[in-house]
Amino acid sequence: MNQQMDKPKSNGGATDILMNAFSEFKSKHDENLNKRDQQLKNDIAEVQSSFDRVEEILNRPSSGIPQASALKPDRFAVDVSGKRIPVLGRDDQLQNHFRPKPSYGEPEWSLEDFVRNSLGISSRSNSVLEHGSATVPEFLTSRIIDDIRAKNTLIKSGALTLPLDGKTVIGRIDTDPVAYLHAEGVDDIDLSLPVFSPIELDPGMIAVQIPLSVEIVADSANLDLLLRTSIAAAVAKKLDTLGITALLADANIPDSATGEDTETWSGLIAAAGSHISANGDWPKAVISNAGDYTKRISQLAGDGHWISKPPELLPMADLFTTAMAAGKAIMGDFEKGLLLGMRQELRLEVVRWHQPGSASHLMVAYLRGQFYVVQPAAMYRQLKTVV
Repeated sequence: MNQQMDKPKSNGGATDILMNAFSEFKSKHDENLNKRDQQLKNDIAEVQSSFDRVEEILNRPSSGIPQASALKPDRFAVDVSGKRIPVLGRDDQLQNHFRPKPSYGEPEWSLEDFVRNSLGISSRSNSVLEHGSATVPEFLTSRIIDDIRAKNTLIKSGALTLPLDGKTVIGRIDTDPVAYLHAEGVDDIDLSLPVFSPIELDPGMIAVQIPLSVEIVADSANLDLLLRTSIAAAVAKKLDTLGITALLADANIPDSATGEDTETWSGLIAAAGSHISANGDWPKAVISNAGDYTKRISQLAGDGHWISKPPELLPMADLFTTAMAAGKAIMGDFEKGLLLGMRQELRLEVVRWHQPGSASHLMVAYLRGQFYVVQPAAMYRQLKTVV
């Protein structure tokens, strides 16, 4: 019995059916992927929120957990960008208090990307949208400030660092009060003034100009490191000069009554003795001129042997800087006597074709920082020659 067979469908019709099925599958698959990605972002945001909450709780004085201020009673804290940040000691890191926002796989903001973006040079991982001028994100600014502090001689000596959001006033100890033994019914307790005076922390601006050739910007794989290193080194050197100048000029810091040689160990011991004779503590650090330091450690005895550092001076950090004038030195407890105020803001400007003839651009970086003497009696000026 003959049966009529259905006419086979064309190849085009089968392809349409297959494409429709694939499109439907892809649409559902993409929808599931989007839901998964969104859930992942929500989970990350929730974890981040939990970390922020834990950090907030840990920073509460009443949490019962020892804080920097509890571990070191001579420290205090300030509010910066909504965070409670303790004054930083030599070995503390500002960047520990600032972390980058979740990037979900995107690269962090970098100086390299900012410069290249400003000059119209494409980058495989350009992480910034700004060009021409920008305020560096807090987490990167804090890293650069830590780099500056690590290169600064006064910070190495023990000086504290106070991050600032704006003008801040702190107290300075000009002279200590006098204590009296009181006898009942006798008027024998005198007033001893002055004791404290206010210091307004409003640091001046420090600017750095960095010329950049087209070739350097386009070809250097380590451009970000070059920029961060050069900015930190330049600012650290300038802060050294400004801080040393302030210490040498402060009229309330006691200094040598007779000549105390800055080129010899005996002169250094004599200066330390003068400091403790004025009710100071044995100095924790001394900063002298680089040439004086070299002569001091190069001393030879009559038999030609090196004269080593006396045992009494071994605990004292012996530092040097070209910012210190020859024949002068500063010693004492820098942690008590000196404070670096740093504004938590770093600004960048890129000037294109600053020097067209050499195909050179210019990056300008500027921030605000300054050293302040907060306890003059904790410091002592050693003078080789008393004028």
